[in-house]
Amino acid sequence: MIALKGRVVTDYEVWDDGVVLVRDGTIYDVLPDRSSLPVDVQAHDYGEALILPGFVDLQVNGAFGTDVATDPDGLAKLSGKLLSTGVTSYLPTVITSPVSRYEEVLPVLAGAMEPRGNVGAEPLGLHLEGPFIDLRYRGAHPAASVLAPDPGLLEALLDLAPVRLVTLAPEKEGSEALMELARNRGVVVSAGHTDANFDAAYATLDRYAPSVTHLFNAMSPLHHRAPGLVGAAFAHPRVVCGLIPDGRHVHPEMVALAFRMLGPDRVYLVTDSISAAGMGTGEYALASRRVYVEDDGVPRLGSGVIAGSVLTMGEAFKNILAFTSCTLPEAARMVASTPARLVGEGRRRGRLMPGFAADITVLGPDLHVRSVWKAGRRVYETNSF
Repeated sequence: MIALKGRVVTDYEVWDDGVVLVRDGTIYDVLPDRSSLPVDVQAHDYGEALILPGFVDLQVNGAFGTDVATDPDGLAKLSGKLLSTGVTSYLPTVITSPVSRYEEVLPVLAGAMEPRGNVGAEPLGLHLEGPFIDLRYRGAHPAASVLAPDPGLLEALLDLAPVRLVTLAPEKEGSEALMELARNRGVVVSAGHTDANFDAAYATLDRYAPSVTHLFNAMSPLHHRAPGLVGAAFAHPRVVCGLIPDGRHVHPEMVALAFRMLGPDRVYLVTDSISAAGMGTGEYALASRRVYVEDDGVPRLGSGVIAGSVLTMGEAFKNILAFTSCTLPEAARMVASTPARLVGEGRRRGRLMPGFAADITVLGPDLHVRSVWKAGRRVYETNSF
């Protein structure tokens, strides 16, 4: 049995002298102090470091030079590199693309996601962001590949790979059939890249879509006479919303507003990272687009449109604390239990609880990632502390 000692972040408290006990890849117990440790444990004392559930990122287009949509064979490399950001589970994301690219890439991604003993962040399935979106709010998605709702095509795409989440514009004629199909196939629907008005958006959230993709971005803005999807998300009692907390996609005060309106169990943080994350200035791929990163660190198309981010989940955790003054347990829920619950993983990952997978991220006192454990194995460690 392994014992991880440190400041354990539970759902609602921080146990400064806590212990997480791990056995056979799962969490055996979580103790508020060290007074009742079993004998013969292999102890790892992290002192003042925070012990948290492993981070779950539901929107990863790429990072560390790998683009999911153009380099599917690089998925194992990407999974390994993501550990350094605290991520233990994620959804590789493919934005709006030509049909021929889907047919080429999705089967390769499906094969790359099969367990082969690789040690890295675990792909839980794919996130298809598009192609059934609103042309006006396509963002960095290529206009030529945006399609009208086509249930036959969606079914074909779902047959090619294990899709876990699909982002679409719910107001488009024929979208209801897409959402019915996705729900029947066990795929989570997320409303995004949309011009839906309040009534249409609220009805969609109430019936089909438990999620909103990157709230505020690529959707009609919140207006006092036309609340749109943002207003519907605030008004609805259950929907959860993705947020990109890099300070560029959404102003920090608007991030704070969303947190006040929704709380930590209805906000999940995403990076929306592209292949440029973890790299530097230069030219990078985002599916069929070319993206440029200059000294300001914001990925943009040649037209100037923002195209994803270079944010990491470790940075997202620090930013949400700074932007909202939330507690450590609240921040942990936004990067772990809330996204895990959305995609049907809420009973086995995202929390430090007995019986859950021993996916654990350790942050030093400066909130930098110090150590990562996956299924009870230490898979990342830095000596810079």
